[in-house]
Amino acid sequence: MLDGLRGVAILLVVCVHVGDATGVVRYAGFGWRLLDTGSIGVPLFFLLSGLLLYRPFARATLDGTGFPDVRRYFQRRALRILPAYWLVLPVAFRLSASPQAERPLVWLEFITLTHPYAPSRWWEGTNLLMLWSLSVEVCFYLLLPLLAWGMHRSCRGSARRLLVITSGLAVASVVWTAVLRYVAELPFIFYSEHLLPRSLVHFALGMALAVVAERPGAVAARIAASPGLGQVVALCGLALLSTPLATPLSGPQSSHQYLVATVLTPLVALAAVAPAALAPDLAFNRVLLGNRLLMEFGRISYGLFLWHMPVLIAWYQLTERSFFLGDFWLVLTVILPISILFSALSHDLVEQPFQHLGRRPGKRTEAPDKYRCEQTGERKAVPDGRSAR
Repeated sequence: MLDGLRGVAILLVVCVHVGDATGVVRYAGFGWRLLDTGSIGVPLFFLLSGLLLYRPFARATLDGTGFPDVRRYFQRRALRILPAYWLVLPVAFRLSASPQAERPLVWLEFITLTHPYAPSRWWEGTNLLMLWSLSVEVCFYLLLPLLAWGMHRSCRGSARRLLVITSGLAVASVVWTAVLRYVAELPFIFYSEHLLPRSLVHFALGMALAVVAERPGAVAARIAASPGLGQVVALCGLALLSTPLATPLSGPQSSHQYLVATVLTPLVALAAVAPAALAPDLAFNRVLLGNRLLMEFGRISYGLFLWHMPVLIAWYQLTERSFFLGDFWLVLTVILPISILFSALSHDLVEQPFQHLGRRPGKRTEAPDKYRCEQTGERKAVPDGRSAR
């Protein structure tokens, strides 16, 4: 189910980027304003990362089993992220058409995904902008073992303590983001938008879901008793995000609108992920997220994330077409199939072979089989009889 949700998330990201390039997200129509909320795809990815990557650590804390091998964790994360990213990076640099892209220091910043920390932010107006989220992901990868170890030492056997800490991290992230919007200068606000503290709320909520998934109890039972409720809540939240409560009809977003969006966005992401994470065997979830099309999009989601913007920019450059013409459906129809092709090739020829290097024959992974696919990319049959990867 989670691969299907990952497929939804990447399609939302692609659509909102095409909508931005064609200008339709600035239109007044409700449908176009709703399209602009497709940026929720990034928080969905963050929340899924918190859920899937923290779950082995949560199990060790709750059940008293061995703490996961941190060295192997880092090795597998690096093999999952870096090879495909380094492949697409020269293409993205070439298409950026910026003199800054010729500087060795800039290359080093992007190769190491430390570019959001540099004072110069020349990439914000290029196809390289989307890579901020990958930098935030990597920052979370580096922080997670240390954070999990501290929680392991102080919360052994206590799901309640783990939930208190993860909830505290989420609240602290929201407070930090909201306070900055009210008291800081705009340059610093824009700078902090692309750093981990602002997005930590999504990872923390994913970690909380991991704890609940290990000790499901009444929460999972309630979700199972109300199929579709989480998705309805998520859709209602997206509708609210597209209203003047969070998004201005014209002009810049006010501080109050920003605060509403900061609080509402993680709640929408949580409502969308919780049913798939805690009640994956529901027939409703299998039909909605377990269909072959969404599962396939989930399988190639990382490659699609990396390639869709270079393909979009290349198409505009080759056709010498102008941006902001409102031709959303035309551009999407052209861009999506080409991006899918590159993504499938990247997955089969780059991502999968490198992920095989991170596996040890004959040893179980730290994650349960149902979630193994998300961390290793391995094709594995899950209990409901479907392929998770």
